[in-house]
Amino acid sequence: MENLKELEQKYLELGKEIEALKKHSEEEEIKYPIYCRGKETNCVVKFESLSEGVYVVQNGFRKVGESTKTFINHTDTNKWQQLEVCKKTGFFDGQLVWCWGNDDTHVRTLRFYDVKYKGTYQFDGTEDGHDYDNYEPFEGNYPGWALKAFQTLER
Repeated sequence: MENLKELEQKYLELGKEIEALKKHSEEEEIKYPIYCRGKETNCVVKFESLSEGVYVVQNGFRKVGESTKTFINHTDTNKWQQLEVCKKTGFFDGQLVWCWGNDDTHVRTLRFYDVKYKGTYQFDGTEDGHDYDNYEPFEGNYPGWALKAFQTLER
């Protein structure tokens, strides 16, 4: 009888070790950073780990640049939508960017980046917009109009 209890205990311990190894290997497969949009708040967080990140698009309570280690895990699909990232530019889909052509010496246009078409969204938020020669990320908190517009982008 004691042998059975010992075996059950070892089996339980092995099960815990297996689960820990599975969790660790799943975390290793994720290439950080990743960007996720909050489904309820429309904020965007740049995650550095499963629950740690920094705001890159603010919401009503948090500003760009604020970080926390206690986010709900980015794998929770009820709370987060993972955004695509352009491998060439590093911009996430819908990121507000300054853009201009090589001949534009006195103007910069503020647009949302479209990862799918590697350009910008059209003026009405639909995909397949204009392709510019140069892009730079908009830094800081989005203006009110941009926060509203971000929610309506075609995805």
